Amino acid sequence: MATPAVSKDELKKDVDAYMAAGGNKSEAARMRGLHRHTYRDRLTMAERVLGIQLGKVVDGRYEALKAIQRPLPPKGCVARYILTSAQNNTHTHEAGLKNLLAYGEWTKRLKRGNAFEFIVGTFSYAMDAYGAKAVKRGTYESKRGANKESLWYAPALVPYITDESIMLAPGLMWCGEMNILPTATNPLTGLDDYNGRASNIVPHVKQTLESVASLPDEATKFNYSTGGITLRNYIQKRAGIVAERKHTYGALLVEVDSEGSWYVRHLVVDDAGAVYDIGPSGFRGVRVINGIVDAIRSNDTEDKRTFVDSVMWGDIHASEMDLWVRLLGWGKGGFLDQVRPRRQFWHDLFSMRSRGHHEMKDFLRTFEKHVAGEGDVQGEIAITADFMHEGVRYKARDGWDCESVVIRSNHDRHLDRWVNEADPKKDPANAAYYTKLMAAKLAAIAEGDRDFNILQFALAEAGAPKVRFNGEDESYVICKRSKVAPDGIECGLHGDLGANGARGSTRGLRKLGRPINKDHDHTAGMLDQGGVMSGGACAMNLPYMKGPNSQSVSHIVAFDNGARQIVTFWNRKARA
Repeated sequence: MATPAVSKDELKKDVDAYMAAGGNKSEAARMRGLHRHTYRDRLTMAERVLGIQLGKVVDGRYEALKAIQRPLPPKGCVARYILTSAQNNTHTHEAGLKNLLAYGEWTKRLKRGNAFEFIVGTFSYAMDAYGAKAVKRGTYESKRGANKESLWYAPALVPYITDESIMLAPGLMWCGEMNILPTATNPLTGLDDYNGRASNIVPHVKQTLESVASLPDEATKFNYSTGGITLRNYIQKRAGIVAERKHTYGALLVEVDSEGSWYVRHLVVDDAGAVYDIGPSGFRGVRVINGIVDAIRSNDTEDKRTFVDSVMWGDIHASEMDLWVRLLGWGKGGFLDQVRPRRQFWHDLFSMRSRGHHEMKDFLRTFEKHVAGEGDVQGEIAITADFMHEGVRYKARDGWDCESVVIRSNHDRHLDRWVNEADPKKDPANAAYYTKLMAAKLAAIAEGDRDFNILQFALAEAGAPKVRFNGEDESYVICKRSKVAPDGIECGLHGDLGANGARGSTRGLRKLGRPINKDHDHTAGMLDQGGVMSGGACAMNLPYMKGPNSQSVSHIVAFDNGARQIVTFWNRKARA
């Protein structure tokens, strides 16, 4: 007797049971409460009605996927990889693809022995249309009447598709095996321990970055997602509509030197197809339009241009900053000198290590500071002022004018707290200086000066150069009406204070509705190009940072078109 007609919803439940049972039809029939012969007939009906193919489900392997290992470049050379993602049955962003390839080939020609490889990872979406097992390109087809609709990828991308796991450098994995839905809110969820301590790059249309904590003697682990090079192609339901606006055209650039050190930056393709980057070592910036690379060398004093709007440094902590970071960032020929931004942002400029409130009642720690000569508040102010002189010494040199902006931060407020709470009778070493600052604060209150900044006053008294001190809760928006960030990027928040009285966080601050550059948690992070981006810190040996942490010397670079990237200093270099 023929099997009676069954609704599509019931057939889908039959298929779900088949998958849940690992392809065991008898078990699936029991799950559905059907005789196994009836259930078998209904699976046949499901293949015909739903246009799917139910192949063998229970496959397996004893070992995890093995990674292919890329060789390191010759001494003095650099291997570069540009990695992106592609959706099935979707056309490419042609201008973006052209510019990414042009940029990569240009870097290869800079020096004999340099290498370049363009890598595309695939993912599938709307799988019901392409077969229930259509998770990667290849063999599965769906039957639609007399026609067959196969799972395909844009022909221009096929030569570059690499859906395997690759070790690009020691401790850095390309996870081409990953197949993550483009509608995923966070494509990096659950990957903290993937590939152990190695950092991971996954193909996905969002550009994200997460730092994974480690013990102090290990480098921080980073997980990245790439952005995509295929057009927006989403089911117009809530998840798809929201994901469509988070879709980022772009890629991830990986630079690997001959010693195995690697440096990673996101590349954004804007609406016009342009790609911006700080460029290889020795360059001030790179812009790629219509397949033509416009690169400015750092030592080109005749070319006054810059493509970099700003650098937001990781938390400064001037008195605790590692010397190599200070030299690489602000020393002669350092990163600031190389990229020449129009402005730089300083967070936690002052650290208040000398009398931090969390150690005020710790006698042994206070005595330890006294012995080490670290308990002098006025001395720490002088160290901070000295750093500021080095940080702004480039102003107006060679026609370059870089504005320096101090963002009101929690460690800067520690000076206010000390003035308000300390007892100078119990701290003879700082009593006179305390009295001076208290007098200034009381005078400001008496005059009704609600904007008085005691740190600004102290630094001016110490002879610090004049820079802009952004006020409490004062907005500072850059890149207004830019292609990538038409609403601009908010740079006036430190990150310790969240919306509506909440504590600050990368996730909490995204509710403000525009891109935000922030610091505070010393942890490099990025939710997406339209969301919150967080820098790291310039000091790694902070006494209150105990246990595993995800600190890194990471900074946020913003370009004229509103594209952003996080640059991490590693092994005393900013790039290969």
